[in-house]
Amino acid sequence: MFKFLATMILCISTVQPSWAVEVPWGVGEKLDYSIDYGLVNAGSAELSVSKIVEHNGHPCWKAESRIRSNRVFSAFYSVRDKAVSYIDKDDLYTRFFSKRLREGDYRKNIVIDFDRDASVARYLDGREYEINSEIHDVLSATYFVRTIDLHLGQRLLLTTHSSRKNYELAVVVIGRESITVPAGTFDCWVVEPEFAGEGLFSYEGKITIWISDDELRIPVMTKTQVKVGAITASLQSYTIGAK
Repeated sequence: MFKFLATMILCISTVQPSWAVEVPWGVGEKLDYSIDYGLVNAGSAELSVSKIVEHNGHPCWKAESRIRSNRVFSAFYSVRDKAVSYIDKDDLYTRFFSKRLREGDYRKNIVIDFDRDASVARYLDGREYEINSEIHDVLSATYFVRTIDLHLGQRLLLTTHSSRKNYELAVVVIGRESITVPAGTFDCWVVEPEFAGEGLFSYEGKITIWISDDELRIPVMTKTQVKVGAITASLQSYTIGAK
């Protein structure tokens, strides 16, 4: 149930977009979410930009995602997931991605170096997979979408690499809505994915994402409808980063 947060990423134009607004985040930005299964709190999630790093000569934003089950749910199924992306400061495409999954007894570690000059995604085992130079991992796309000026009826598309495959991810902007979460009340664009391949986490069911219609363009809430109910990630608090 903690695996749907990657759906926040599915938001890019069908033609290769150029962002219409300034990068809305900065070093020190932190977005904290509550994960709820129906009326029951199941855990927490965090998106953050911790610092600027250099990777193969390219300055990059270091973005991180963390998901943790709370003590009650951990007694049945513990989740401690972390992902890291190095997002190129110049064009916002990915340069590096890693994820560490700790879900119950399941353990998985993945490290990918995106050599965009050579057009390959290179894994630790030495295997290489062809990519184009304008490629995202599932976390870099989360931040890339925040630079896009959304509008009603827009169909968005993004090429992303995950699990040794390239995917075309699509989403439609279906409306605008004012919603209230613990962090406050936000006017939001409402978007729904049409198709999603295997991303940072797998998921099933209908996905709806609310993105704030302001200069910060924060993913405010994500809701997944599954067979046994709904799972919601709602913004608890946020810290604006330094530009």
